[in-house]
Amino acid sequence: MATRARGRPAQCAVSDEDLLDAVLQSFGENGYEGTSVREIARRLEVSHNLIPQRFGSKENLWYAAIDHGFGRIRKDLNREAETLGSDELLIMRGLISSFIKINARHPSILQIINQEASQPGPRLDYVFDRYIKPVRDFGQAWLTRLAEEGRIRPVSVSLFYFLMTHGAGGMLALPALTKRLSKGATPQSKLSVQEEAQTAVEIFFDGLLPR
Repeated sequence: MATRARGRPAQCAVSDEDLLDAVLQSFGENGYEGTSVREIARRLEVSHNLIPQRFGSKENLWYAAIDHGFGRIRKDLNREAETLGSDELLIMRGLISSFIKINARHPSILQIINQEASQPGPRLDYVFDRYIKPVRDFGQAWLTRLAEEGRIRPVSVSLFYFLMTHGAGGMLALPALTKRLSKGATPQSKLSVQEEAQTAVEIFFDGLLPR
C-alpha cells in the first residue's frame, strides 16, 4: 500500500469553499500585496502547488475569493428576505440588521472593500461594477419609492451605503481600532452582535423616518 511521503501536504484535503474562506481572510487582513499564496497553503497544511493548480494566478485567486464572498452574502440576504414579509420598509429594516450580522461572521469582504476603495484600479472596478453598482441602483429605486410614499425622508443612496457599510460595518472591518475603542468599556456597553445590529437599525430608522 502506497503512503504519502512524510511531511508532504495532501493535495485534496481542503474544499474550494474552505480554501476560499482562508484566502478571503488573508486578503482582508493583509491586503492584496501583503497576501502570500504560499503562506495560505502553509496555514491550510496543503501543498503550495494546490492553490495555483485550482485557481491559477494570485490575481485569479483574488477574483474567485471575491465572487465567493459576495455570493455568500447575497445568498444569506436572500434567505433572510424570504422571512421578512412584504412591507418594503420592514424588509429594509430587516436586511440592514441581517447585513450586519452576516458580515460579523465573515468581515473579510468589508475589509477588502476598505483597502481597494482608497484608490482607483481594476480590482475596485470589478467589485463596483459587479456587486456595488447593482445594489446602489436597486437601493436608489427603493429609497426613492419609499420617500415618494412619505414613509421615509429623502436620502442620498451614497450616504445610506456608507452609513451601512462603513458606519455600522466599520466595527467589523477595522478590528484593531474597534478593540482600542472598546478598552475601558463597562460590561453593559459591550453588546452582542445581535444587539449591535439592532441598535444600528434603530439609529438608521430614527433618522430615516419623517419628522
